[in-house]
Amino acid sequence: MSEPVLQAPAVPEGAFGRLLDVLSRLLAFLGGLLLVAMTLMATYSIAMRALFDEPLLGDVELVQMGCGIAIVFFLPLCQLRRGNVIVDVFTLHASAQVRNGLDALGGLLMALAAALLAWRSLVGMLDAYSTGEESIIMGVPIWWSMTAFAPGFALLALVALYTAWQDFRGEGKPA
Repeated sequence: MSEPVLQAPAVPEGAFGRLLDVLSRLLAFLGGLLLVAMTLMATYSIAMRALFDEPLLGDVELVQMGCGIAIVFFLPLCQLRRGNVIVDVFTLHASAQVRNGLDALGGLLMALAAALLAWRSLVGMLDAYSTGEESIIMGVPIWWSMTAFAPGFALLALVALYTAWQDFRGEGKPA
């Protein structure tokens, strides 16, 4: 069984592509730092529970919030690097033009879904702010964690439009 060949991802061309690359990398880096922080906090809580029967109250709430933010922060880079799972059983023998057209359509649908999620995340955050909704155990305002969703999804929408444009022009994937 042969191992897949991993290639370094190409830096997008053009000023807009490079800007999307920098922003996507920054968000992914912040998402990674957030996951490390969540891991350290969970480890601390588990150790305190095991050693002193004094866990960190609300650790599950914080992990849920942090992991949700981290996931949203990883999505733009995944789209830009074309890391999403693609099932090409039906298009395996199709022409490059057909595959590029379908990939462009997929990018447009991703952009539409991401824009919708950005909008609804903003509406949800404003609603949580206006109602003063808080987490159950720690009493942390819910809107704090929701502030990161709309920008993350908005960047995903821009990246998906960019990749759809690349696919439409036939520049989406290395040969």
